[in-house]
Amino acid sequence: MTTKKLLLIALGSLLLGGLASRAGEFPDNWTWDDKPAYRADHAALEGKRMPAFHVSDWINGGISANDIKGKVVVVDFYATWCGPCMRAIPHNNELLKKYKDQGLVIIGVCTSSDGQEQFAANAQEHQLQYPAARDPELKSEKAWAVHYYPTYAIIDRRGIVRVIGLQPEYVESVIKKLLAEPAP
Repeated sequence: MTTKKLLLIALGSLLLGGLASRAGEFPDNWTWDDKPAYRADHAALEGKRMPAFHVSDWINGGISANDIKGKVVVVDFYATWCGPCMRAIPHNNELLKKYKDQGLVIIGVCTSSDGQEQFAANAQEHQLQYPAARDPELKSEKAWAVHYYPTYAIIDRRGIVRVIGLQPEYVESVIKKLLAEPAP
């Protein structure tokens, strides 16, 4: 093998190893994962590129790949009938206001097989101030391994899932850590 090929292989291994080492970087007790299978599903996503969204009916504007490129992204998977989800919306609004200028984006994804018909009215009632969409076919719920509500996922500036299943009280700590990392 040429020196150039060896260098490329070594660099690729280093980069992939660096991404893999990110999985599990936050304490497991920061998540709602009370079953080993849930933690395993989420750990399988951490350290990898974020899954695609399969959503519709955006409110408060839509989100494109360009809108999140180089940003820290919080994805809040929620259900309209979920009390803790509704109580988290004002906090999400505050986080967005506080960190938006530093590169934070928050996206709401209304999932669950129940309550999506109330999505728009629910968002208005709870004064949701960030882009949100419905997951009518539950494809995003499956791709992101959503087992409970709310399920928070946080993606770094490179588009890598750093944690999923996070409890709301730890979201700001993760945001601060990821915003402090250099942009790509």
